[in-house]
Amino acid sequence: MIIKVREIPLIILYYEALLRRLPPQSRIRSKIEESLLKAWAGYHGECKADRQLSTIDHPQMLILNDLCIPIGKTFFQIDTLILTKTFILVLEIKNIAGTMEFGSEFDQFSRTYKGEVTGFPNPISQANRNMLHLSHWFQKKKLPLLPLDYLVVFTNSTSLLTSSNRHRKTVDKAIKVENLVAKYLSIQESYSRSKSVLIQKELKKISNALMKEHLPYSAFKEEHDEIIPGVRCSQCNRFNMVRQMRSWYCTACGIFDKVAHQQAIFDYLLLVNPTITNKRAREFLGVESSRVAYKLLNTMKLASEGTGKGRVYSLPQPNNQIQTK
Repeated sequence: MIIKVREIPLIILYYEALLRRLPPQSRIRSKIEESLLKAWAGYHGECKADRQLSTIDHPQMLILNDLCIPIGKTFFQIDTLILTKTFILVLEIKNIAGTMEFGSEFDQFSRTYKGEVTGFPNPISQANRNMLHLSHWFQKKKLPLLPLDYLVVFTNSTSLLTSSNRHRKTVDKAIKVENLVAKYLSIQESYSRSKSVLIQKELKKISNALMKEHLPYSAFKEEHDEIIPGVRCSQCNRFNMVRQMRSWYCTACGIFDKVAHQQAIFDYLLLVNPTITNKRAREFLGVESSRVAYKLLNTMKLASEGTGKGRVYSLPQPNNQIQTK
């Protein structure tokens, strides 16, 4: 049973919004474009793992995807967490092309691709660290803790896995995505005689606690001082739209668009501030009337709190995200 479905991560929407709002000559544009490609690759790799897991017929298996749990002033992120009555499994999912080598010295991990060798953080170390954070989180919340296990799942069809010393930890824990189901069933069998067993009600309590703690990426975003304000035309991509005849009119290409403001508000909430007021909306959209801004904000499916001038709007929960163009 999937408790938290995998959606397009806010980090991807954040990068896309940033590219819309950065000047063409921005010095960070190429870096953001590269980060966006990596984020999409990671998401598609995770979806491959999801499809494999969907073939397992086990109603008591609870799956939470893309968890982001605060820890101190930072957070730890788990690609996929599987809760069962006898064990908890952490999946670290990687979509990397090339030949991956797990080194014996200094716990190193490298990728050889098109003749170039690049060092990466060791995903086995990452998975172990996430298990440690998760264990501490369970203790802090005083929740029953089952045995914790992990797998590092490589989803790129071109990836090759090698180990300099054939270390057992690497051989047992690093797998290709096509072997995920068989490996999961093997792990399930190894814990089948475990003395620690939770009932479904306890598993649901744990999953609810995790969902309550989850925070989307936007809470940890960076600030940028190059953001272009205004309403962007969906046809010519210029910021030339003005409010006219209860719609938005592009002075560059002449089209009308009644909902063009939605993209602008969405970009503001991702890039500038996680909340927006009527006044800030007027400034960012370039409208003078507070009544018009009120109507525009209230036609969108935003979360809101407060009344009058103190009312603030924010992004809805992830499973109710605004659809963007």
